[in-house]
Amino acid sequence: MNSYDSVTPRRRPVIRVILGFVLVSTIFGASVSAAQDVDPSVLTASANLADVVAQAEPVIPDAPSEEVLELVAQIEQRDQQIAVLEEQLAFVRQSQLSIEVFAEEQSNEILALEARGIISNEANEAAMDQWRAGYTLGGGSHLPAFENTILPCESGTQPNPDTAVGATDDWGRAQINRPTWKKRFETLTGADFETNITNPILNGFMAAHVEQEQGLTAWTCWRKR
Repeated sequence: MNSYDSVTPRRRPVIRVILGFVLVSTIFGASVSAAQDVDPSVLTASANLADVVAQAEPVIPDAPSEEVLELVAQIEQRDQQIAVLEEQLAFVRQSQLSIEVFAEEQSNEILALEARGIISNEANEAAMDQWRAGYTLGGGSHLPAFENTILPCESGTQPNPDTAVGATDDWGRAQINRPTWKKRFETLTGADFETNITNPILNGFMAAHVEQEQGLTAWTCWRKR
């Protein structure tokens, strides 16, 4: 055995280690170089993708706050108030319509009285015309009895029958007795008795109601005719 053959077997492991180190270094250097050559935008996009994935996790909403619940309650309460106001407005509109219909009916009835000659246009009969109108609108049904018998006897001898006040506290053209009919008059008309009962229209109106409740015998002149 020569000297070469005796040295070579001991050197072979050392050479293998050196070659392995060189190979690993070469591969690691190539990896680092490749990483350095990557476009920065690719690295940014990768980071953004990671954020998107993290944010894509389901989020459980929190329970409504007290402020939100209070606001919802206020809205519901306001809706209820609006509904009530709408009902009240409908009632007012219906009432207004009824008043308009009633006024039109009264106007038509007065025109009908004029057409029938019950109400004249002569100046000296203006007050009596008003009394006739009030009596008819009040529902009276015995106008001839008043014109021919009751009114001439009750107040016809007075200078102004409409302002006549009798000794027994009887007022106006039809001599409406205050102690008996004051409260009823004020309930029906909403007007003060002493101030308004001598108004020809209201006096005739009240005479019609006295007639309906007590008949023509409520007047002494009719009973003694």
